[in-house]
Amino acid sequence: MQAINIPANELIKVLVGQDVSVDQTIQGSFLLVAEENHDEGLPSAMAAAVADIALGHVQLQKLVHPLRVAVNQPIWTPYQFDESFLTAEPHNWFGPEAIVLEKRFEDFTKSYKGPRDASGRIPSNQVPDEIAKPLLIEDAYWAAYANFVNDPNGQFKKQLRPIFSNQ
Repeated sequence: MQAINIPANELIKVLVGQDVSVDQTIQGSFLLVAEENHDEGLPSAMAAAVADIALGHVQLQKLVHPLRVAVNQPIWTPYQFDESFLTAEPHNWFGPEAIVLEKRFEDFTKSYKGPRDASGRIPSNQVPDEIAKPLLIEDAYWAAYANFVNDPNGQFKKQLRPIFSNQ
């Protein structure tokens, strides 16, 4: 598959569904990789998503589990990448799907009367599978994503709170 390094701030725009315009000569499906950078709060050298690029616009197709890709290529210049290393995420954790899943969990917690862990969280094995399984995947995604974020003072990781503490 073709991959393409893009500025990390542009990658975040794609992930959250904002419009990103590019050179109209770039066309096809690409693995989007955050270029290596030192910008605080942004991922660096991380494969993030597969997107279609056509007519000067980037359209997200699927999120992939964060993976280190450090290829010394100029931004917006395609190169080959072995897609067998990629794992597609079942949901876009930056988008409305994640909000819906988290809302379902929030609704569940309102009526939950069972045991909790030492920090007051509901253990994942007490939550119905159709709610718990996607949220465990989300927790794993954000834990992996945090490894690629430029976070010199640890503020990004402090903001991350896994839904389940038994990670």
